[in-house]
Amino acid sequence: MPTASVLAQALALAKQSLYLTSPNPRVGCVITNSAGLLLGQGLTQRAGGPHAEIMALQDAQAQGHSVKGATAYVTLEPCSHHGRTGPCCDALIAAGIKKSSPPSGTFICDADQV
Repeated sequence: MPTASVLAQALALAKQSLYLTSPNPRVGCVITNSAGLLLGQGLTQRAGGPHAEIMALQDAQAQGHSVKGATAYVTLEPCSHHGRTGPCCDALIAAGIKKSSPPSGTFICDADQV
């Protein structure tokens, strides 16, 4: 799956959470393996609920997919702070996600650099 279409899918997920997430931003996340196969996807839930990255990880797990070595395409940089929920960046790394890509194409949360 080409990067542009994966990010378009993530943006479509984010759009589904319109009027749902305030005061948090609307975010979509799509996780693919190195061959581009969709492993999981999610969108940010109501304030205080799971963020898009966590929903995508849960979706992949529910489908029986391993995300080890996968890429998470997220419409906003994964959070790295402690609030009502834990840091998404930490959850992605703990799950074995190799890279996270925001729309800018800049890779963050690179497990090799942690």
